[in-house]
Amino acid sequence: MEAMYKLQNDKRVLIEKAQINFKKAPKDRITKIYVETRLESLEALWKEFSSTHNNIVQNASDVQRKSDKYFVDDIYDITEELYIFHKIQLKEVLNKFGYYSSDPKSKTNDHSTSNSVKLPKICIPKFSGNYAEWTTFKDLFTSLVHKNDTLEDVQKMHYLKGLLSGEAEQLVRHIAVTSDNYKECWSLLHSRYNNKRFLSNCLLKRLLSQANIIESSSSIKGLLDTTMECLNGLKNLGIDISTWDIIIIHIISSKLDFESRKQWETKLSFKDELPVLLEFKDFLEARFRALEFLNAGTNKPTASVIKKATTHHVISTDNKPNEVTCPFCEEGHKIAHCKKFAKESYEARHNFVQTRRLCFNCLNSNHSIKFCRHNGSCRICKRRHHSLLHPQSVSNSAVPNENSHIATEVKSAVSRVQASLSEDEPSPSNLVSYFSKGSLPKQVLLATALVEAQTRSGSTQLLRVLLDQGSQASFIAESAVQLLGLKKTPVKTVISGIGGEKSAFASKYAVTVTIHSRLDPSFSIQVHAFVLGSITSILPSKKLEVFSWPELTQITLADPDFHTPSKIDILLGAEIYGQVLREGLIKSSPNAPIAQNTVLGWILSGQISTSDHPIHCHHVIHSNSDQADDNALLRQFWEIESVIPDQKILSDEEQRCENIFAQTTHRDKEGRYVVNLPFRDQDPQCQYGSSRDLAIKRFHLLENKFKRNPEVKARYSEVFQEYIDLGHMEPVPSDELNNISAVYLPHHAVVREDKTTTKVRIVFDASMKGLNGVSLNDDLMVGPRLQPPLRHIIMRWRMHPISLCADIVKMYRQVKVSSEHAEFQRVVWRDDPESVIKEYKLVRVTFGTAAAPYLAVKSLQQVAIDEGGSYPDVSEIIKNDFYVDDLMTGCQTVDQGLHLHERLTEVLTKGQFPLQKWVSSRNELNERIQGHAERTKQKEEQERDIKLDSVVKILGISWDRQSDECKYSVQLPPQQFPVTKRRVISDIARLFDPLGWVAPCIIISKIFIQKLWLSGLDWDAELTPDLLSEWETYRASLVETNKISIPRWINTKADDSLMELHGFCDASIAAYAAVVYVRTIDAEGKIHVNLITARTKVAPVKQQSVPRLELMGAVLLSELIIEVARVMKISPPHIHAWTDSSIVLAWLSKHPSHWTTFVGNRVSTILSRIDNSHWAHVQSTHNPADLASRGLTPQELACSSLWSQGPPWLHEETIEYSRPKSIVTNTEKRTIKVHVATETQQEVPVWKYKTQQKHV
Repeated sequence: MEAMYKLQNDKRVLIEKAQINFKKAPKDRITKIYVETRLESLEALWKEFSSTHNNIVQNASDVQRKSDKYFVDDIYDITEELYIFHKIQLKEVLNKFGYYSSDPKSKTNDHSTSNSVKLPKICIPKFSGNYAEWTTFKDLFTSLVHKNDTLEDVQKMHYLKGLLSGEAEQLVRHIAVTSDNYKECWSLLHSRYNNKRFLSNCLLKRLLSQANIIESSSSIKGLLDTTMECLNGLKNLGIDISTWDIIIIHIISSKLDFESRKQWETKLSFKDELPVLLEFKDFLEARFRALEFLNAGTNKPTASVIKKATTHHVISTDNKPNEVTCPFCEEGHKIAHCKKFAKESYEARHNFVQTRRLCFNCLNSNHSIKFCRHNGSCRICKRRHHSLLHPQSVSNSAVPNENSHIATEVKSAVSRVQASLSEDEPSPSNLVSYFSKGSLPKQVLLATALVEAQTRSGSTQLLRVLLDQGSQASFIAESAVQLLGLKKTPVKTVISGIGGEKSAFASKYAVTVTIHSRLDPSFSIQVHAFVLGSITSILPSKKLEVFSWPELTQITLADPDFHTPSKIDILLGAEIYGQVLREGLIKSSPNAPIAQNTVLGWILSGQISTSDHPIHCHHVIHSNSDQADDNALLRQFWEIESVIPDQKILSDEEQRCENIFAQTTHRDKEGRYVVNLPFRDQDPQCQYGSSRDLAIKRFHLLENKFKRNPEVKARYSEVFQEYIDLGHMEPVPSDELNNISAVYLPHHAVVREDKTTTKVRIVFDASMKGLNGVSLNDDLMVGPRLQPPLRHIIMRWRMHPISLCADIVKMYRQVKVSSEHAEFQRVVWRDDPESVIKEYKLVRVTFGTAAAPYLAVKSLQQVAIDEGGSYPDVSEIIKNDFYVDDLMTGCQTVDQGLHLHERLTEVLTKGQFPLQKWVSSRNELNERIQGHAERTKQKEEQERDIKLDSVVKILGISWDRQSDECKYSVQLPPQQFPVTKRRVISDIARLFDPLGWVAPCIIISKIFIQKLWLSGLDWDAELTPDLLSEWETYRASLVETNKISIPRWINTKADDSLMELHGFCDASIAAYAAVVYVRTIDAEGKIHVNLITARTKVAPVKQQSVPRLELMGAVLLSELIIEVARVMKISPPHIHAWTDSSIVLAWLSKHPSHWTTFVGNRVSTILSRIDNSHWAHVQSTHNPADLASRGLTPQELACSSLWSQGPPWLHEETIEYSRPKSIVTNTEKRTIKVHVATETQQEVPVWKYKTQQKHV
């Protein structure tokens, strides 16, 4: 077998070399005899290869078929592709000699056609899967290829796959190019796209949705042409439209302008018979010809008007890959760029926009001007309407002075994209694009080329690239990544616009793609490229005339179709640009492009002239590579404090999300909530992304992982079967399988061994982008935050003498998604790899979609509104004591806890939100809840309902219910080497301390982060020895934090407890901190002091004085203590603030205007929250905030009673609130400077005046 394998490999190499040598052959050698000889040699090689392959297949065992490299690498399929491709190459060359024969040995030529007229070549346009294009494609392909008896089936198959793109190409991608597969492939396309019902619906929709027109020849002509095109299409589908005349006439005549309709009715007034369609068509043709004649006779503008400079109108490009249709002329552009619309009068444009209900500001159709998010305005009057809708004044009709508009105004919308890898060399890029309408009919051509890009399987795909020597990074479109099947590597990007403004475009992934030259098979290069939704819009923006450039006929172009608008798949930056250049440069006339020779062929670029004055789209793609500002995230730790607003105002998008929920949500007969997905737009773009094949591909990868881990596969199957059994997932009906608008979601497993119920969770990837670069999550709104912050819930939980916790069973899946929107949540699944893949739709809110948390929480809170009227206390608990699906509440007595359990269960069950895993700090309450479950529920529900573990982990906190204490726990993975900044930050991010209970330990890690930032180390550079030693010592000590615990209950009761808040603040040169304690006095007069929360911040890099830092600590305390007071409902008289800084107290004792701006602003902020009378002085040795500002090791913190219980005097019955006797300071005192002007008056000599009156 090995000998035959080697023989096959040699034959494959010979076929591959034959193709390469033929490409390298000089042109003068390419004769008919030469090509025929090569074809005969190729056939002989293939015959030998096929014969040997048959012997191998007959003699190979099943084990060899699965393990031998010959079968695993699909050597036969690869060689067959090479053979077919080369054979087609040779036959195409023979066709150029006027020769063709299906038998390569045949020497008989066709009849000479030298005296015949040479007809233009018939080109079959590519079919992308658009149903509207199917009929044209089918008819052309059938006549030219399918019924061509001179072609073999394998050739037809090659032509067919070469003419497919997009969704259609993906449909048959898995079918190999063989003779036997041709009929299957053609039948598959025919069954998918020859959908007469869908095609007829498209034609009827286009016919009936035509807009009302204005009185112009172009409008009437367009209306007539569209109507006849739709009717002919319906007739071709076999639909009898002979009796539709009166209906069509009624519909189309209603679209006419008033004058045309008036003339038509006048024409009919002399007849009693019903009009026929032919008569109506003749009327419309006569009407638009008359209007054309009238328009031709109008006065044309003088030469001076034509030559005057004009204002450039600038509109930012839309880089979405989906096509747009102008509602006015129905061509492929936006109405804002429509030349025909711009030529109409102001009144006609205004009436059209009003009739079609378009936005008067941006001219889009999915909203009104009231809800328009576009920031633009009229460039003439700066008011909020589009410039095309600016009312024309009388003066505009006069010819302006030639000098009145000397300068041409150019405004451009510029986007700068800076993308940086999270590796060694960040690579930002700039994408600049603008539209302009100028006085010169010129356009700039950018250098493009066609290349062969290698797929993951080793085959190649033809892609269009843009070469940019101004870019330091390369980019690839998402659609190209999916087409090639490339593996994406996560990267981190920083995106900003000109002047540092943030941009809306980012790259989350990078790929490595190998590209080959079409003209030089020996050349290939690997390109590292960032993934973007799209590189730019189509280039060029319009089809160019090329017949005036004779130089093009002398060279081989890298992009033969450079003059035809098409999308860009890859942008090659300067690094690649320099490697493809060759000697050779052709310069022609000033208005012709420059040709540069490259290994890809000759590329064209430069200024060209056009024959008209359209609105051009100028595309400038530019990239640079600066150091990315990845460290901006780290600087949060030491930025000067910012005040968090007390009440969050909903953004426009959040309010729209709330409105959608209120208007569309209803309940089914079980009481379950049925919601719609909150889409940003009424027409989500994700439904046009053809995501099915991508989801299937991801599913195959998942099945390969399952082969390596059967245990996870078994659990995964159980979860999916649970989805089906519970009705959370339904099979897609067979008649809906061809729904091209459905969105498919890939899925994967998340394994959590620490979970007691769901150890394997299925996560659905709603962020997967379709072929158009848009994902489901891109189109969904996230919604506002509805529940209180976690720290507030924990604060309230500690106030209850008896705690009570539970969670909701599968919370997300308790909310139903409307049947219409379930089409956006389709998945593919099969339990057995040998069975057929089945399609399902998720009919519940799905984990992984952007709107899932909002929809689930909003539905939960709606239960409190709808069903909680009888139990106001239960309603408040649902609104305030849930964090997502976890309940953390409590009660005063066991009886109250049992009633609370029963009422919560009753209310939430009405909304189909069952509770499970009940646990309390009192064993008596646990037993009574368990007894209630035994009386009312099944056995499996009883086991699910009660959780009696001694240590419960809830919301990241370890709670020992026996001792009723909260324990801090750190679980870091084993140290990885080398120790880099990235790994250190990753470890620090695992330190979860939402309320700052171990703040003195955590502040050490924050200070260390600042040291890393100041050291200037790269993210993946190894730490210096001194930093490494400091980090390893700190990391090893963190295990001691597991010994730290604080009481859950803070000794507060509902009626007889007096509560006071005492906050402390302090600062060091490294950090500043604030800590808050609650002091309670029970009915027996016993005093209890408990730590509530703390917050620390690293001092700014720009050095500040210690008094300033202490003032910033006081600001932090004022914010923190007021937050605690609101949550725990403690009134201002019981709030006390302490500092050990006499200077801060002196600043607070004076009016803010007495101090410098820095101090005065912060004094004003503090006094607006806490009155000066509530501030007092504390000795540094009794200030617990001093510990948090300087830092403690975990061992020191575990032994510190000052931190856990506050200063000793807080436990005494009487507290002395002391302040320094004399609080005076000139530090930061505002200096008042006054400019004094003096005027010296000279004495007036009295002797000069005779009388006193004259003197005065």
